[in-house]
Amino acid sequence: MSDELIRKLTPLAGGWTTEALVGGRFMARGVTQFAWVAGSQFMMQRVDAEIAKNVPREWVENSPFPVTSIIGADDSTGLFTMLYTDARHVHRVVNMAIDDRVWKLWRDAPGFFQRYAGTFSADGKKITGAWERSSDGTNWARDFELIYTRLRT
Repeated sequence: MSDELIRKLTPLAGGWTTEALVGGRFMARGVTQFAWVAGSQFMMQRVDAEIAKNVPREWVENSPFPVTSIIGADDSTGLFTMLYTDARHVHRVVNMAIDDRVWKLWRDAPGFFQRYAGTFSADGKKITGAWERSSDGTNWARDFELIYTRLRT
């Protein structure tokens, strides 16, 4: 991976608290760790969280935690790919782009399209965004807000 691509992932490195909200209602809280692996050629993301009490049953039944992802890049296109797996034994390939302001993830899979756009705060200590879903890739609905706040180091 080129040095330029490595620098693009650097804002993610380290620990974050993670909060998921639906319609402003707290649904889950956890910790996300991003760490370099394989001599800084890839970044590993590990997420674990607890589902809040008194949330809809489907949130409890479909909890993906813990989650592990590996992020790598194609140095000819500059695009990133995330290999995702979770406790439900779900495996997905997610496309990713990142710059100093916005982090985007998207998956174009027939019947279940997904996308996330998170905006970095000016100081880089918070990422505020939301996941959206679509059955056709055209009509989108908000799935849940996902907010990252950098852990103190």
